[in-house]
Amino acid sequence: MKKETGNIRAVANATGVSVATVSRVMNGSEKVSAKTREKVLTVARKLSYIPNPAARALSTNRSYTIAAIVPTFEHSIFARFLTTLEETLKARNYSIVVAVSQWDQDEELRLTESLLGLGAEGFIFSGIERHPDLLPTLSRRNVPCVFTSCWAPELEIPTIGYDNTALSSDAVHYLCNEGHKNIAVIHGPSEKNDRTQARIDGALTMQNSECAIRFLETELSANGGAQAICRLADSEAPLPTAILAFSDVLALGAMFELGRRGIRIPEDISLMGFDNFEWSATANPALTTINLPTRRMARASGEAMMDFLENGTAIEPVKMQGEILKRETVGPPKRP
Repeated sequence: MKKETGNIRAVANATGVSVATVSRVMNGSEKVSAKTREKVLTVARKLSYIPNPAARALSTNRSYTIAAIVPTFEHSIFARFLTTLEETLKARNYSIVVAVSQWDQDEELRLTESLLGLGAEGFIFSGIERHPDLLPTLSRRNVPCVFTSCWAPELEIPTIGYDNTALSSDAVHYLCNEGHKNIAVIHGPSEKNDRTQARIDGALTMQNSECAIRFLETELSANGGAQAICRLADSEAPLPTAILAFSDVLALGAMFELGRRGIRIPEDISLMGFDNFEWSATANPALTTINLPTRRMARASGEAMMDFLENGTAIEPVKMQGEILKRETVGPPKRP
C-alpha cells in the first residue's frame, strides 16, 4: 500500500507543537529555536510532509517568489549571478522565477506585468535604464525592486553592484602605467545599456594628449570581438599597443582572431578583459581582466530583498569592489 503523505496537523501532533510553529519552521522563520526546528524537520521527513505551495500562499497571502529579469542567458556572468541568487533564496525557502528581456525594454515591461500576475513579490533587474512605465507599474502594487551590476546611490531605487565608470578608468590607467599610449577599446552596443555607456565614460576620463583611445562598437559575442580585430587590422592606422575589451567574451574573440593573424599576446599586443569568466584564468595565455563581484552581488541582492519582505528592513545601496587580475596578456609595448 502506498504510504500517505503527512499533513501539517500530523507533524504538529507528533512533535507536540502548534500548527503555527510547524508552519514557521517550514517557512524558514528565525522565530523558532534550533532544537524545535530540528525536531519538527525530523518528524516532517519521517511523515514525508512537504508543504503545499498553493496552500502556503493562500494561508499567508504571500508567494515567497522573487523575479529576476536579465538581458540574456548567453553570457556566463548572468548564469553565475542567477545560480548564486537561487541558492540564496532557497536557503530561506524562497523561489526564483527568471525571465530574459533580450535587451528590449518593451519586452522587459511585458515580462514584469506577467510575473506580477503570477505573484512575484519583488524584482531584481540588471542595470538602471528601464521602460518609463515599469517603475510606476511596480509602485502601484507596492512591489520592491533592486538594480544590480551598477552603482548609483543617487537613485530612488537601490543599486547593489559596482562602479562601472571607475573600474573602466582603473583598467585604462593600468594599461597606461604599463607604457601603453595607443589603446583600442572594444565594447558591445551602448544604446539602452547603461553599464556599457558607464564603462565608455570611464575610459574617456583617461584620454588625453599622452593617451589616445579608439572605441570600436560591435556585437557582444566572441564573433564581435574577432570582427573588431579585423577592423583594426584592416585600418590604415597602426595597430594599438593594447586592447581593452569591455567583456571577456569580446576578449576571447579578439584572442582567437589575433592568433589567426599571427599577432602574439602580449609580445606584439596586450589584451585585457572585463568580467573574469570561468575560462579566463585557464586561457593560453591567461587573460588579464577585471574581476566583478558577481556572486557577492547576487547574495547581497537576495538577502536584502528577503529582509525587506519579511521584516520591512529598508533596502540600502551597496557598493562592491572589483579588482584587476594581473595575468599573462598584458606586457610593456614594443613600439610607441
